[in-house]
Amino acid sequence: MIRYISLLLFIGLAFWSCGEQEPEQSDINEGGYITIELPDCPPLEDINEENLCTADDGTDGVKILGECYSIENTTEITFGDAFASKPSGPLPKEIALLTNLIIFNGSNYWGGTTDSKFTGEIPTEICNLTNLINLNLSYNALTGSIPPEIGHLTKLHKLSFGRNELTGEIPSTVGNLVELRNLSSNTNNHTGRIPQEIGNLTKLHTLNFSYNELTGPIPSNIGNLENLGLWDPEYYNVDFDTEIWIAFNLSHNNLTGPLPASIGDLDELGYVDFSYNQIDGPIPPEMGDMEFLVEMNLLNNQLNGEIPPELGNLSSLAKLWLADNNLRGVIPEELCNVDVCRTQTYECNSTANVFSRNNFCPPYPQCFVEFETIGWTIDIVNYQNCNPYPDCADGYTAINDPPPINGGDIYDGWCFYQSDLDVLQDFIDVNESLSGEPLEIGIQRWYGGEYGNGRLNGLDFSNEGNEISIIPESIGNLEELEFVDFSNTQITTIPAILGDLSELSKIWWENGQLTGYIPPELGNRTNLTGLKLNDNQLTGSIPAELGSTNLHYLYLNRNQLTGEVPLEIWNLEAFYESGDPYEDGGLSLRTINLRHNQLTGVIPESICDLNLRWNHYNFVDIRNNKFCPPYPSCLTGRMGSQNTSDCD
Repeated sequence: MIRYISLLLFIGLAFWSCGEQEPEQSDINEGGYITIELPDCPPLEDINEENLCTADDGTDGVKILGECYSIENTTEITFGDAFASKPSGPLPKEIALLTNLIIFNGSNYWGGTTDSKFTGEIPTEICNLTNLINLNLSYNALTGSIPPEIGHLTKLHKLSFGRNELTGEIPSTVGNLVELRNLSSNTNNHTGRIPQEIGNLTKLHTLNFSYNELTGPIPSNIGNLENLGLWDPEYYNVDFDTEIWIAFNLSHNNLTGPLPASIGDLDELGYVDFSYNQIDGPIPPEMGDMEFLVEMNLLNNQLNGEIPPELGNLSSLAKLWLADNNLRGVIPEELCNVDVCRTQTYECNSTANVFSRNNFCPPYPQCFVEFETIGWTIDIVNYQNCNPYPDCADGYTAINDPPPINGGDIYDGWCFYQSDLDVLQDFIDVNESLSGEPLEIGIQRWYGGEYGNGRLNGLDFSNEGNEISIIPESIGNLEELEFVDFSNTQITTIPAILGDLSELSKIWWENGQLTGYIPPELGNRTNLTGLKLNDNQLTGSIPAELGSTNLHYLYLNRNQLTGEVPLEIWNLEAFYESGDPYEDGGLSLRTINLRHNQLTGVIPESICDLNLRWNHYNFVDIRNNKFCPPYPSCLTGRMGSQNTSDCD
């Protein structure tokens, strides 16, 4: 009985002390601070004796998840790795008796199971722990809201409620915790606005409210948090990997309104993530003053206006994500001063998070156009935003009615060589399936328009279901054409004029309706490296002129070709190149596929001297023809089914 009387006396002293330690607020309005009214700290009227105990040192104690902690002597409670073995349960209100407590680390980060988590609501009586410096209840199963009485804990440096099941608003009273260095309540179910009172926390190093359901704007006085992003070894492990430390994270909420200009005052900030919200308005040019900023993630918002050229001042920036917004205008040349994928190259390139799915208009800075070759995209959603069109050099025209092309390979306002555009118009005029407004060619892709000189270097009409049937003679005017793909089309004849295109190096024409002969004029192209004419109905012989090219791969399989294979084909110099055909990513791959034709004659033994992969059908395949024995030694067992009825 004496023990409990002394305990009650101690409780009374504790509450008197709590009332005495409320912060002075005489100058709270200076420097943009907001005056905060705190609710009274509730008295601990009813004590659950089941939560009282005798500590190992013989003093009165409080039981927390089965452990007894001395009321008089306990200054730190840290569960740590051993937390996984503790039972779950609510945080008892009697914790308020531990008034000497400085650190309470109840995080279940290392526990991993629901068997070792705090449950229930955060007791309002916790406000009596006015000596607390560190309160960490992250990674638990706490419910309810953060009690506004938390504002009494004015000595706190760290307050973490992340990864629980908390609901309700972030209480404005957290703005009274002016000594805070770390504030996080991420991955909960918080609603409502971020309180303006957050601007009082000028000593904050990190702020994380990500993955909630917060609404409303980012507080306009957020720039008061001048130490946000500061790395101080007094509070953080010096061995911690700062490369993954996002100090200001409001991502994955429903925030609206503009980005406050005061964000530019956060000149210690290295990482900021506001992605996956509904933030609108322009990007403040003041953000160009954040000299230590390494990552700026503004993905998936409703930002509009132009990119401020001041962002080019961010010399430390290594990741800039602006995709999925309503940004428009010209990408400023100043951004070429920033290596936005210096530390996350693969991630930036593979996900196209830098500029894609906005309304940016050409001309694009050359430093970004070049990245298109490694997977970047600069999409245009609304072409009308790109007027007026640029002045083009003589012979060039700005496209003002661009085709809806897969991948966005031609952009509104780009200057294209007029003769090339005329050829494209000719394709439309002679093919009913491409009818419509000028330069609208359905779902076709045209390569090369975006790479600097406004000349088309590729045509791709290979989409399944395409009914294109005629190639206009004017195709011979495409002086820069390097690649054509007419696969899956209804075209029946290979135009000989392709042999006049001096830059043409690849012809793909698979699964089509080709008939007739392979034009020998194709042999005029000494730089021809790839010819795919397989799965058609071609007849006649293989032209010997193809032996004058630089073919690395030749696909003529599944046609109706006849006659002997010219020695010039077997003697193609490209097939004598040294080195492994597998090397260099397949760039020097040598393939001859003549399978399923009616080719005849004797195959010379000399082909065994070629630098070919004789151990694999994919490299030399001459099965299902009419070749006559004797067969070269290197083809033993590789001739497949041959019709030798016409052989002597």
